[in-house]
Formats: sequence, C-alpha cells, structure tokens
Amino acid sequence: MKLLPIVILLITVSPIPSIAGSGIKEDARPNILLILVDDMGYSDLGFMGSEIQTPNLDKLATNGLVFANFTNCAKCETTRTTLMSGRYHTEIEKGKADNIVTIPEVLNTVGYQSLMVGKWHIFDTPWERGFEHYFGFLEGATNHFTGIGSSGTNTYYVDQTPYEIPPDFYTTDKFTDFSTKYIRERDKDKPFFMYLAYNAPHYPLHAPKKDVMKYRGKYMDGWEALRETRYKEMKKRNIIPNDMILSDPEPDVRAWDSLTDAEKDDMDLRMATYAGMIDHVDQQIGRIINTLKKEGIFENTLILFLSDNGACPFDRTEKATLENGYKPWDGKSYYCYPKEWANACNTPFRKYKQNQNEGGISTPLIAHWPKGISVPGTFDRQRGHLVDFHATFRELAGAQYPTEFNGNKIGPARGISLVPAFSGDQREEHPYLYQNFSNKYTALIMGDWKLVDEKYLYNLANDRTESKDLKDVYPEKFEQMMTDWKRLDDELNLRKPKNMEKKS
Repeated sequence: MKLLPIVILLITVSPIPSIAGSGIKEDARPNILLILVDDMGYSDLGFMGSEIQTPNLDKLATNGLVFANFTNCAKCETTRTTLMSGRYHTEIEKGKADNIVTIPEVLNTVGYQSLMVGKWHIFDTPWERGFEHYFGFLEGATNHFTGIGSSGTNTYYVDQTPYEIPPDFYTTDKFTDFSTKYIRERDKDKPFFMYLAYNAPHYPLHAPKKDVMKYRGKYMDGWEALRETRYKEMKKRNIIPNDMILSDPEPDVRAWDSLTDAEKDDMDLRMATYAGMIDHVDQQIGRIINTLKKEGIFENTLILFLSDNGACPFDRTEKATLENGYKPWDGKSYYCYPKEWANACNTPFRKYKQNQNEGGISTPLIAHWPKGISVPGTFDRQRGHLVDFHATFRELAGAQYPTEFNGNKIGPARGISLVPAFSGDQREEHPYLYQNFSNKYTALIMGDWKLVDEKYLYNLANDRTESKDLKDVYPEKFEQMMTDWKRLDDELNLRKPKNMEKKS
C-alpha cells in the first residue's frame, strides 16, 4: 500500500475560499458524509499500522487527507453534543439544548437535505433537530443482534416510527442498508449532509462468525507484543516521529504472561471479535462507496471518518456469557475487552475513553473529496477538534452562523474551518482547546502545552505520549495554565456542579 508521507504545510491563503462571495458555485457544493464509529482506538485502522484489514478506509486515506492530530471529547455523549452543535458540550445544559443550532439546521437553511443513520445519544431527537430522515437508536448502547439497548428496551426508529427488530438483524449491516437507501432516494436537486453513526466497535462485542474467525488466534502473543508491533509499524509509515517513545502502560495493566492458557484464549477471542467488528464496518463502508459511485456523486462527496473517543477500558463481560460459553456471534452473549487491549488499541498513547490524555481524545480523521482536496496522500499535523466540523460545513455550504434560531439566542460557535488544509495550507490556530469529562477528567491545550486533570503539564511538541510531567520544571507555565483553565472553565462550563463554582 502507498505510504502516507509527512507533509510540510505552507502558510498561504487557501485557494478554496468560502462560498459566500467566492468562486465556488452553489451547484458545485459537495455532498457531505460524516461517518463516526464508537470506541475505536487510535491505531486500529490498517493504514495506521494495524493488523486489522480495512482496505476501503485505507484507500480513502491514501487518496485523501489524514488529520493525524485530531481531537474528540473522549466519551459518546460529550463528543456527539460537541460535534452536532459546534460548541463545547459543557456549554449546553443537559436536556436543554436551546442555545445551539445543529449542523443540519444550519445546512437546511441553504438548501441541503439532511439525513441521519445510527446512534443519537444526545439532546432531543434527530427529527426535532433538522434531519429529514432518520434510522437508528436513541440511547448509548445496543445489542448488535437483538437491538435491545442499555435501558433494556428497543429505542430504534424509522423517522418517528418505532422500528421492530427483524430476525436477521446486525446493526452495522442495517445502518448501511438505510444509508445506501437514503442516498439512492435523496432529493437529487439538492446536495445532502448525511451523519452516519455506527455503534461498532462499542461493547457488547458482537460480530458475524466469519469475521471473528478471520482473526481468531492472531492475538495469542498478547497485548505487549501487539503494542510493540503497531508502534514499529507506525514509525515505519511515518505516522509518528522516529524519536517518539512508546508510553508506559498504566500501573494496573497486567502482564500477558500472568494469564493462564485458558485466560489467554478467552482474551484472544475478545480481541478477535473487536477486530472483526472494525473489519466489518470497513466492508460496509465499501458498500456505501459503491453506491456513491453508481449514483455518480463520489467525486463531489466529502467523506469524513473518525472515532468518538479512544478505546474503552471497561470490562463489563457478563458472568452468564462465560458460564454458558456463549459465542460473540450469538445475541445472548455480552463480551467486552479489558484495559490491556484498550492500551494496545491506543498505541502509542496513554490511557483510554473518558480520560483527557491523548489515548482518550485522539483519533485519526480521514477526509476524502476528489474534487476538493488537492493534496491527497498526506498527513496534516495541525491540531483539530470536533468543534471544527460545524465551521467547515458552513463554509462549504455557504451558510451563516445565526445569533438566533427558532426564537432562541444562540451562543458563539467555537470551531475553525478545516477547508484550508484541503489545499495543504495552514489553518488558523485554536487559541485553546477545552476538554472536560464529568468535571473529573480534564485538559486544556494551548499551543504546545497541555494541562491534564489540573495536575500535570506536558509539552506536546516533543512529548505527545505524555511521558514526562513538567509542572516542576516549568512552575510558572503550570501556574499560567491553571489560571487560564479556571477562567475558561468558568466561562464554558454550564454543567459545573454548584459545589465547584467557588473552587479556588
């Protein structure tokens, strides 16, 4: 496969200006397909050095642009809220999203048709927030074969009608069925925005038997060996610098050799299932690509692909699954993998989902658009964030950000458009990136510096694996970052508990 070289970005004026007052004609505006997967680690795709076979995504990356330093919010709901609103999720009071305008609501004002498939898991419902058609489920997790969610009920809908789960159901396939259907049956006089939110590879780990068996036995060398193999492959492909060290595992990570043979076999099965889920997503993305090509719109469709957070460390495997020997292609099973596999999936970074360390918030972002990306096959190393999607799509569509919407005052958008990078140009830098999960795991990024959990200071320019805490080496910088954190947290955090508001 063609290797993706490191690109030196030039600081120039982008030749792809915004549509409003620019040279892009309205009828040349791209379709936008935003694909989000759930709980996938930084190194889990083939082109990122993984052993998991993802040829369709690899090809999109090779012929597109990869944002190697892209940032999510480390958790399902927080990421999806930020993505959809273009504001930090803490700025939106839970259950009261009246100070935002969603991506589809903005794009609909300039003639886009908006379609959604998959997991919602945020405020209101898709049909209340701008999507013309919707198929998917509303809560945070679901059985991939039965459709029963974490609430113990079925929250699947087609538009506003409850959907009865058929006997041959598998989420990844059914989401793809509806995606291709909506593309074929779209209003062909309008460009479209489609948000496709696969719930794979989120637990419970379920995959068709053939996809699991494809990887069965490949993980018997263990998680340390997998990390080392991926780490070396990432260096070989120039994904990470040669001088980047591999982060140390957290103290509670077990050694593979401490497991019994039976435990190793069980762990191999779980990781093989996880790999099979990602492989299967890639297969289904191939179906969507073929549909776009058959419809004659592939060349002018911007496809974006990323994960909502880093790999998940929570082993919530059910006792009944192990006692009864249920297999992961059986809807009665409920497997998860442990933090040790999550550590490997987030190679070369530290920690996991929920944490605001790089292992929790980092995702490679693929951008593919033959008619609009003039630097295919390159990496963009500039920091990006979910808030940037709203700004990017507004620019491409020629839409303005409102101060009021549906009678409500709208707060300021936080993103910076990714469009200049499509031509290899430097984007405007974020003055800061604010990260907060549940007021427990936090981070503030300003330039090369990163404050984590109000305790640790790292320089990302030469230590993105967060191996050396510098707060005692640069005490003045640490104090300045703490001051900036408190100021921004006061400004941006409407969800701050009352007992934290006076925190010094």
